[in-house]
Amino acid sequence: MEASGAASGFAMALELLRPRGRLVLKSTFHGTTEVEAARIVVPEISIIGSRCGRFQPSLDLLQKGAVDVESLISEEYPLSEGIHAMDRARARGILKVLLRP
Repeated sequence: MEASGAASGFAMALELLRPRGRLVLKSTFHGTTEVEAARIVVPEISIIGSRCGRFQPSLDLLQKGAVDVESLISEEYPLSEGIHAMDRARARGILKVLLRP
């Protein structure tokens, strides 16, 4: 997932992907970005755009306690165990993994 808001973050994310990897782009940055198509086509990289929606309705529901968010958290880890936490997040049956500082 790339969410830096900078074109350089997109370039770095492409460098970090393994062949047949997927990149979810959350960033919105202005201007153009040069992309070497072979860097995406040859290793069969998938790029998925993900846009944020309106936050206020969700925040209102959370404030009212209308959404049980605690039940969505499958496991919690300290930030120091981030790599292990990401591995666990890929496991079948895991909804959300929470990282704490």
